[in-house]
Amino acid sequence: MVQLADGTGVSHTYSDRMRKRPLVVFLDSYSWQAFVDLAGALRHRKLRVARIAGKSASVRVRLVQRMESWVFGPLRRLVVGGVLHGSQATIDPAELAAAVPADAADVQMQEDLVLSALAVSDGPANPARHLAAGVDPLLLVDKWRQAEHARSVGVLVPGMWHSPTATTFPVVVKTPVGFGGGGVRVVRDAGALTQAWTDFSAGGVQPFVQEFMARGVSTGGVSRDGVPVVCVAYDGRPAADDPTGPSEVIVAVESAEAVEQTAVFLRSIGYTGFFCIDWVTDSEGRLRLIDFNARVFGSWVALQELGFDLAGAYVHVLGAGPHPVETRGRYGVAAPMLRYPCPQVETREEVLRWRADTLAVVRARRPWLGHRWAMVIRMRTALGTARGLGRLRRRRAQGSGHGPATRSNSRDSGDRADRESSATAA
Repeated sequence: MVQLADGTGVSHTYSDRMRKRPLVVFLDSYSWQAFVDLAGALRHRKLRVARIAGKSASVRVRLVQRMESWVFGPLRRLVVGGVLHGSQATIDPAELAAAVPADAADVQMQEDLVLSALAVSDGPANPARHLAAGVDPLLLVDKWRQAEHARSVGVLVPGMWHSPTATTFPVVVKTPVGFGGGGVRVVRDAGALTQAWTDFSAGGVQPFVQEFMARGVSTGGVSRDGVPVVCVAYDGRPAADDPTGPSEVIVAVESAEAVEQTAVFLRSIGYTGFFCIDWVTDSEGRLRLIDFNARVFGSWVALQELGFDLAGAYVHVLGAGPHPVETRGRYGVAAPMLRYPCPQVETREEVLRWRADTLAVVRARRPWLGHRWAMVIRMRTALGTARGLGRLRRRRAQGSGHGPATRSNSRDSGDRADRESSATAA
């Protein structure tokens, strides 16, 4: 076996040196752009990564998973259900514990898999290790508990109640644990409220009603023992042709209130790791917390491009690098997000424009996300371009109409899954 000198006069095998590098495991049911981006950044920084993914009989899904293994490295398919199956993703706790090496520094996982992971008795697969001792681990995923805890430590939240009633509309009906936009519905009258309550209760869960308020900012960053290493407020802006879809651009905004309230919440639970908190604004202009995400979030890569070193902060928290140098990032500047799949468009030129815009982002981010990441996104872009052009050819052959309704209705199941996965990662 090849011997490498480490500069101290002592030689180690290559495999020994690799084992000393922190390992981050990604646990998901289907592809998340945020996970692919972070895996690329970590691998580029010489950390180890691996992936535990969803089982699927779909040739296309398995192809995407295999393609992304160029970034993630080792792949095991152990997750059941999830976005593509229209159900909550699950994994057998014993299988999860066995699949995650004891020396793993962290496990990044989607929200609905946290419930399975909490059943792991100990070790790196149990997400409770991100919290201070004695803190209720369900705070990692349960929106009702998050809001109740936030209120108890002085962080404002919207009004909430456990009954299908409201005196004013609109209101929001939620399930405690939601995923990919599921389990959240804005209702505008009593009939819609009753229907949403019935639909959500059918799954055997206790929904709740929350005041509807204007959209506010989000805060994201990396924390260690409840103290933010990096924290920035930002605004995610969707594409004009897809106002309910994932963000097309990210803009960092200066909001001392959002940053301060984020610090209060994180300190109260002693949280360590990537985080994202969503806020709404009440009639008096005050921010109120509505959602805490205990994982990496889709917008992190745009914030990194704007000068906020989230990747460096995370590597530092893992014990693999110095504290990031404190520099002022760029506020008020729009950083693009990768948009996938190719949007529903009318002409070949628009498909090619999407391809050109995507490849421009790849070129800009390759120096710090790595050549493996860039290769995967280029391959995915080529597939997306082929699908987009093929869709146009089929529509012309069928003589279908050309309007917004036609574009919306023409999404196939693969497109919907890609879009939901992108939105979830954000």
